[in-house]
Amino acid sequence: MSDPPSLAIVVTGRNDDYGGQFARRFFRTLTFNLERFAEQNLTTEVCLVEWNPVPDRPLLSEQVQAFLPKWHQEQVTCYVVDNRYQEVLSLNPNLDFLEYMAKNVGIRRANARLVLATNTDILFSSALIDKISSERLLNGRVYRANRIDLKLGIDESRIHDELLSNPDNHVPRSPIKPPLYAGAAGDFILLDRDTFTRLRGFNEVYRLARFGVDHNFLVKARSSGVPIEDIGPPVYHISHTTSFQIARHVATPDEAAKLWGSKWHNHEVIYDNPDGWGLGHAPVTQRDERLWQIEFTWTAVAPLVDLRRIVLPGVSNPT
Repeated sequence: MSDPPSLAIVVTGRNDDYGGQFARRFFRTLTFNLERFAEQNLTTEVCLVEWNPVPDRPLLSEQVQAFLPKWHQEQVTCYVVDNRYQEVLSLNPNLDFLEYMAKNVGIRRANARLVLATNTDILFSSALIDKISSERLLNGRVYRANRIDLKLGIDESRIHDELLSNPDNHVPRSPIKPPLYAGAAGDFILLDRDTFTRLRGFNEVYRLARFGVDHNFLVKARSSGVPIEDIGPPVYHISHTTSFQIARHVATPDEAAKLWGSKWHNHEVIYDNPDGWGLGHAPVTQRDERLWQIEFTWTAVAPLVDLRRIVLPGVSNPT
């Protein structure tokens, strides 16, 4: 049996053309990052979670396997989640993608010591990969990274380190600051698998929006005694028409509600996911060598009564 990979990269998506030419953007980003990890001899697994697949369209998971060269195909494991989980878990009829529930599915099934929750439009520089592969990252802490937004229209097929580091290609953005180092946290949250498991992943109790769930995880980590640290080198974000920094200025209220859900203003709550977080009690069926189906069962669905377990810091849990 081969040794487990050093790093698991957890991403989510579906074949819905999110932001325009989503699949192309994702494939190019994935290839760029995997090639950089290979150059550093960092063994990597990618956990792609396809949540709420689009009916009557090919699976994104199948397209990934067809697009990637064989040596990268072996690094990617895809989990296709039965649509019924979206139907019964979402508390917002306008929101058709529970991003952080999906990420939990991948986190729970990752095999590496380090697990990175990120997104399909995030590029890693050589400096960041050097830092991850240095084997100096400690267990029991969360590593965050500043996100640099690339200007809209950058050709992702011609990406290289010099283009990424050129300030002329950047959109100004405030840096992350202690103690939480919050700000686009969903693009880079790195920690060891054991600590991710102890914290039970991202908030699965709040199911109304994508806004703030990443920030809320940092609150949970810090309140649980887990230090948070800036890893140093940034990540780079390929801007697109549905990027929050762009779309928030032009989206109608209905479009915003569908993209991100309702605005969530109280990120400072403490949550406690059930032990079946990440659809841990769901049966899994192998569909192909690197493709697994997360089957539906009511036993994997947490009862709504768990909503009462969201409390403010310093306030006792209700009974």
